[in-house]
Order: sequence, then C-alpha cells, then structure tokens
Amino acid sequence: MTTLSSEPARPGLVVVVAFIAALAGRFTLTRLGLEVPLLNDVRVVLFLGVLLCLLLEAHRIGPRAAAGGYCVLPVVGLHGYQVLSATWAPPGAIVGPMIGDLAAVVFLVVVYYTLAKWDRDHVTRITLYCFHAAAWVYFLAASTGRGHAPGGRWAALGGGPNVFVRVMMLGVITSLYLYVRSGSRLRWLVPMPCFMFGAIASGSRGGMAALAITVFIALVAIRPKPRWDALAKPLGVLTVLSLVLAVTAGPTIASFVQSRFVEATVGQGYTSDRDVLFAWALRLFWQRPLLGTGINGFHAIANLGEGERYVHNLPLSVAAEGGFVGLTFLGLAWFGLWHAYSRAPRRERSPEARAAAYCGIFIGATCLFSGDYFDARLMWILLVLAAVRPAPPAGAPAEGRIAYPWSRVPT
Repeated sequence: MTTLSSEPARPGLVVVVAFIAALAGRFTLTRLGLEVPLLNDVRVVLFLGVLLCLLLEAHRIGPRAAAGGYCVLPVVGLHGYQVLSATWAPPGAIVGPMIGDLAAVVFLVVVYYTLAKWDRDHVTRITLYCFHAAAWVYFLAASTGRGHAPGGRWAALGGGPNVFVRVMMLGVITSLYLYVRSGSRLRWLVPMPCFMFGAIASGSRGGMAALAITVFIALVAIRPKPRWDALAKPLGVLTVLSLVLAVTAGPTIASFVQSRFVEATVGQGYTSDRDVLFAWALRLFWQRPLLGTGINGFHAIANLGEGERYVHNLPLSVAAEGGFVGLTFLGLAWFGLWHAYSRAPRRERSPEARAAAYCGIFIGATCLFSGDYFDARLMWILLVLAAVRPAPPAGAPAEGRIAYPWSRVPT
C-alpha cells in the first residue's frame, strides 16, 4: 500500500541555479569567443532561470514567515541608497553598469532570503556542497596551468587571483563543515591541503589576511578547549598530506612565493597601490562627508586609470561614494545580520548556519582588500543564509528543540 509523505517538499534545482548565478558574477560570452547582444551577460539568462524556477515552486513555498527576516531590509536599503546616489554623481561617472551590479546584488539577496524562508538548512547545505565542488573545479583547472595571471599567480575560469583565493578558502571552510557533519570522517579533510596550496599559489595577500581575521573571530566566538585525543588523528592526517603536497608540488611555486610574499611584501613594502587607493577614498570622504561623490565618483574624480576603478575596500568605497549616510546604511546592514543571527537560540544555530556565517565573514574580510560592490554579493548571501530561518509554527513551545520537518539534519 502506498502512503503519502507528510514531509514538505524541499527546494532542489532552484538552489543549484541560484548558486551558479551567484558564482558566475560578470562572466560574459566574449570569454568564450562569442558575442550575443543582451544575452552576452550570462546574468540575464541565469537570473531569468532563477525566476522561472521560483515561479514554478511558488505554490510550495507559500506565505511562510521568516525569523530574522528584518535583517534583509538594511541590506536592500544600502544598495537602494547607492543607486539613488547616481543622481549626484560627478560628470563623467559611468553609472549604468554599476546600477546594474547593485540591482543584481539585491536580486540575489532577495532570492536567497526567499529560499531561506522555505528551508534554510537544506538550501545552505546544498550551497555549501556546491562551493566545495566549485573549489575542486577551480583547483583542477588552475593546476593545469591554464588561466594563470601574470607573474604565475594561480587563477582559473576567467577570474583573477583574488576570486580564486576566495573559492579556495571557501573550499577549506566547507571541508571542515563536511568533516564535522559527517561525524569526523577523515576523507573530508583530504582536500584542505590542496585548497590551501591553491590559496597560497594565488599570491593573494589580502586572502591570507582575510583568513587570519576569520580564524581570529572564530577562536574568540567559539573559545575552544583543545581535546588533544580528538585532534591527534585529524591533525596527523593534515600534516602528512601537507608534507606530501609540499614535497611533490611545492617546488613549482617556491620561487613565486619567495618573490611575492617575502621579497615584494616584506622586503620592498609593495602594496599593489592599495595605500594610494585608500588615501584617495579618505580624501574624497572628507571633501564630501555627508553624501559622498555618488557611485563611480571615485573613478571619475581620482582618475587613476582603468586598472584602479574602485577602492578595493568596501567600507572606504561606501565612505567615498556614499558619505556618512552610506556608512550608516552599511553599519545597519552588518548590525542587522549580526543581530538576527545572535538572537537565534543556540539550539537553532545548525552546523549549516554556523558554516555559512564563517564563510560570509571570510568573504567580508576579503572585501577589505579587494573587489567592488558586486564582488561583495557572496558575503551578503551567506550572511543572510546564516541569519534568516523559517519561523516556528504558531503555538510552538519556546523551550526544547523543535524538530521541524524542513530543518531535519540526517545523522
């Protein structure tokens, strides 16, 4: 006899399509040697695909409420204000593409908010698996030698080294997540040395600094008490794998690491002109402290060339182009996400939510050293997944763990 399952339907294909749309970024068909008007920007096709999937699943999502959903409003408000700042951008500022980027970020945030309302833990789990798979794809592509940046820095699939290091470190964090969630199965630790090798080979000093910031925040938040009996085996496995990788593949990038990290950074104090960019951003902020220059005002006024179109620091970029009002929106957006996450009872902070939080913190830390507004999209997405969760059913007891069908974690 066939029995009907009472378990709610879970999102599937729409999560994968949304992930591809978020990761693809500004990928254009010209990188493949194609030129198709309108469809050249793959975001158009992918976003339409996400919308179609959501429309097909709308009857399954229903009017479900979200706990912590208020944190999305300041994020949308920040990007809406940045779009509005185009009205006072200086002459010569090219605002059209930036408005499109900001609208794309809002679209992705709203999509993931909708998915988080539906089934946050399941959506986050699929997303973390996708990041892990993407890290392998990027690592294997870069290991062939194709797509490397000038100077031998590792990169892949049309993205630069700063994009590559983000994917590699997300691979490291998701490896730890999968190790913990699987009940400490050591096979999930095997990729970590590979991804760390790729991160170092990218030559991204900002990525390494972002890793240090993330580890510091994690240690302060978790305050772990070392259990050497439990740590001995995984640390031993990681040590052996790291030594094998260093012996077999280390010589291929040894001279590059020496020149990039030691000689250029420590010996010569090379900063990739970040000091110049940061100084210009502060100068523009002090000149227009309330509203800033408007979007793309930094590039239009500083005129440092095509290679330096943005500040490579999210807070300073918002300060220069959005002024004190923009910084207020940015602060409210971060505070709202933290508040929504911290207000959740500890019993409701699933491994998926914690992993998404640390992934988002890492991407946010990289935004202090590289990228523009659109490059911060993964930070907003991951932090929304960490903070927003399906609201408990009406009348549910306040104490004790509630086994919601949509948040069941398999053992």
